[in-house]
Amino acid sequence: MTIGLGLNLRASILLGPHLHERFGVTAGWHLALIGLPVLVAAVVRLPVGVLTDRYGARVMFPAVSLVTGASVVGLGLAGSPAGAVVAGAAAGAGSSAFVVGAAMVSRMFPYGRRGRVLGVFGLGAALAAMFSAVSWGIDREGQLTALLLGGLLVAFAALVAVLIREPAPVDRAGSPMRECAALIRLASTSSVSLLYVIALSGMVSIAVFLPVYLATALRFEWSHALAITGSVVILASVARLVGGWQTDRRPTARLLMICYGIAAGLCMVVVLTPRWLPVAAITGIAVCDGVAGGALLALIGKAARPYSVGAVMGATSAAGALGALIPPLLLAGLYRLTHSYTAAWTLLAAVLLSAVLYVRTRGLNVGLGLAVGFRPRPSPTATTVAVLDEPDTRLGAAAVVADLAELATSDELVVVYGVDEPARLGLSPAGLAAGLRARLPRHTVVALPVDEHPELLGRDALLLGEHVDAGALAIAVTPTASLHRVAADLSIYLQADRILTVSYDPAEGAELHPV
Repeated sequence: MTIGLGLNLRASILLGPHLHERFGVTAGWHLALIGLPVLVAAVVRLPVGVLTDRYGARVMFPAVSLVTGASVVGLGLAGSPAGAVVAGAAAGAGSSAFVVGAAMVSRMFPYGRRGRVLGVFGLGAALAAMFSAVSWGIDREGQLTALLLGGLLVAFAALVAVLIREPAPVDRAGSPMRECAALIRLASTSSVSLLYVIALSGMVSIAVFLPVYLATALRFEWSHALAITGSVVILASVARLVGGWQTDRRPTARLLMICYGIAAGLCMVVVLTPRWLPVAAITGIAVCDGVAGGALLALIGKAARPYSVGAVMGATSAAGALGALIPPLLLAGLYRLTHSYTAAWTLLAAVLLSAVLYVRTRGLNVGLGLAVGFRPRPSPTATTVAVLDEPDTRLGAAAVVADLAELATSDELVVVYGVDEPARLGLSPAGLAAGLRARLPRHTVVALPVDEHPELLGRDALLLGEHVDAGALAIAVTPTASLHRVAADLSIYLQADRILTVSYDPAEGAELHPV
């Protein structure tokens, strides 16, 4: 799958050699036109993700590869710049192969390995850079490369259709347009997706704009600029694997602060230092963006439900692709106004520092991941008491909150949360309520302290029962030492149908065990 992603990504950036070597397009027009495949990628990623949820990767991976293969063949045969631009822009659809593959990986691999496997799959970008280096040495105009790549993509589509085996899609109900609109709202409001836009846009915009910047600002030869860009993309892809591996082990908020903080400092190094240091600084920025992007991609893959992971990946990566157009336009626009890149790099540093402050002040929201909606399972309504201890939210807050929220879509739920104030490393009661409220916008979520003394607990149980009867999700907060006794007593007072213990394991994620 990684090789297929590399072929599709290579096709999506094939327009550049045609413009520069074959048709002699100037650097300014090259920058303007090379963004068209990125724009096409942003438009098609969300619908491709929704269709992947409905029909599976076995259908969508060949479909994307065939469309991309036909586009690059047209690019190779194009006899004018206009024809090359149209075909090259259409080839931008090839980057949506990332959404298809990421959705398949998230469905097929267990929770504890998902970040690493997504990072390995993301190495397709490094393969695309290597393919570019080889094809550049053989065919600088890109015509032969386009025809050969088109044939390889057709062959890959046939191979994938035969070899891929994955679980059948869960559900095809509902309107695709309505689902796309809901995911667009999610991507535009989620802390995680907004931070992912910064990380992914940094990586993509460096791949798109760096050759032009090196050639115009630092006076590099075009061949040297492309070689440096390819090396930077490879390093950033490997860094994405590191970010995913780290997210499988620990929460991501502090890692994101470190990555964005270092990247902000390196932006100022680009401004203030001589010829070669900016190249090293830009490489460092790409690596930081890669680590942050891998961490956030893993968090997104862990948060999404199996039936919606394609749509979620499509929405967030589409937002990232659109964001990738901003830094090049900003750098080029401010350069035309001021004849200097200083203002643009300074502004980018300010954006990264703002991201650091955002993560610092809203680390809870970042750590809880995406507030993805749920499809309730058809089942008889039951009153359920879920027993949760604060240590189980220290590393797996996002997974725990997601599973509780999904349970609340089908059951009348009371969460008995054992926490000693103030919460040491896990979620506070207010944080747990906020996370559930974000995932269940149509539910009322209340957190109430309950007394461990049996007589007073009965009074508190009556109040909890009133909230449950009104349709609320109730959180009963009690000291850790009395958690299980209070949960047992509350289940009797509320006449609960079942009691579940909530636990978190780094390898398996959150689990609900019957008592």
